[in-house]
Amino acid sequence: MIRSVVIAWSVLFVSLLAAACSSDFEPDPPGWDGAAWMSRLDDDTPFAYVSIPGAHDAATAGVTAWTQWTRTQDLDIAALWNAGVRAFDLRPALVDGVMGIYHDKYSAHITLKEVLLSLTRELSRHPEEFAIVLIRHEREADGDNPAWGTTFLQIMDSFTDRMASWRPDLTVGAMRGKILVLSRNSYEGGPVGGYIERWSHSKDLPDQQGASLIGPDGAHGPLWVQDYYNPDDAETKWDAIRRLLDATATSQHPGPVVINHASGYLGSLPNYRKLAREINPLAAKYISQCSSVTGIFMIDFAGVDISKGIKVCGRELVRAVVENNF
Repeated sequence: MIRSVVIAWSVLFVSLLAAACSSDFEPDPPGWDGAAWMSRLDDDTPFAYVSIPGAHDAATAGVTAWTQWTRTQDLDIAALWNAGVRAFDLRPALVDGVMGIYHDKYSAHITLKEVLLSLTRELSRHPEEFAIVLIRHEREADGDNPAWGTTFLQIMDSFTDRMASWRPDLTVGAMRGKILVLSRNSYEGGPVGGYIERWSHSKDLPDQQGASLIGPDGAHGPLWVQDYYNPDDAETKWDAIRRLLDATATSQHPGPVVINHASGYLGSLPNYRKLAREINPLAAKYISQCSSVTGIFMIDFAGVDISKGIKVCGRELVRAVVENNF
């Protein structure tokens, strides 16, 4: 019986891959506006029940040519926004007194403050929108600089009027015009938006369901995280994504906040396009055929369907996540 299920799923995996992301991409539907889609959400919708497309290592369009293996995005922050992305994974490191964005040891040639300025400009143009910023201290770049926390908090303080605070009853209405910063690292005087505890890189669902969010007032809430970033193969990665999508669909109310990563790479040397070519079309098709919330869905090459000649279906996937809300 088990062997039959495995064979059936393998066949489905191949058929889905063949059916999705054709050579001729569908145009955006009439009325589609990636820059302002949240205006269609009801104010009283709980934050946890919104399907939000995100960009993994969001600022890496700025990496230099010789470090292109660290690039997971082709669009800059403003272009990601216009494509519909509202969650931005940032990896700041404090190097030579500057809080820049890095991927591993390699600079994205943009500072944390510049990214936040770009987001606040978009919020000024579109006050009914909001953004999520996921923070990880990129210690590989600055050697765990002890001044990281102090500098990070100083930058956050300069955007106080735009900062949202996580709490279990957070709604869309309370988020409009704001940025919710969720940090995987604690720092003295924080959190500004919220802390993430027990981030998961596991492929196993029980491990993914053990994370939590902590707000500035100390309130705790459940968080589910799938960030299985270096899978054995694309099928194993897709199975981890799909299991969390299915669990999210059947979660009890009030449900957890969910961060589900389509992003990742195969092999010892990161090749993000290779995995995106296989995973993104599967996810787009699966999400477009279901009506339940996806949570925050992190994507490589978000907002573009072709990257360096490879069909990564990132535009198609962003749109599928957005339209899942309506």
